[in-house]
Amino acid sequence: MANALNISSEEELLQLRNEGKISEAEYNDLLDTMRKSMPDEPEEPATQVNKAVSKRRLGKIAFYLMLAGIILPGIGFVFSSAATGWGEMDVIFAACFFACVLLQLLAFVFGVVSWPDVFGKATIATILALAAIWTLYHL
Repeated sequence: MANALNISSEEELLQLRNEGKISEAEYNDLLDTMRKSMPDEPEEPATQVNKAVSKRRLGKIAFYLMLAGIILPGIGFVFSSAATGWGEMDVIFAACFFACVLLQLLAFVFGVVSWPDVFGKATIATILALAAIWTLYHL
């Protein structure tokens, strides 16, 4: 369609030049400007299907990060504490708590980005519930 418009406009410019309404220099300037301003092929916008698939993928990543943030620090705490003879509980707990908070924060960010998907909503709801329980427990 853009090519048809471009050819039609070029023909009109040629007709104006032949009738003497514009000079040769004006004709060349207008022709150059017209060719520069009209792109050859317009870019395809991203389809809604691709966006939905992307949101779904990000939602699943958020959900798995949230699960990993709950399970992995707990397993690490139990094994590390058992290996050290339960002597350095405060250091081990601090490291596992930091890992849990870091993973949950990453999961929260991915969940917000993928909010339209059910996995994103489940991740956000679970993280907020865990934060509320932790806050109520430590008040």
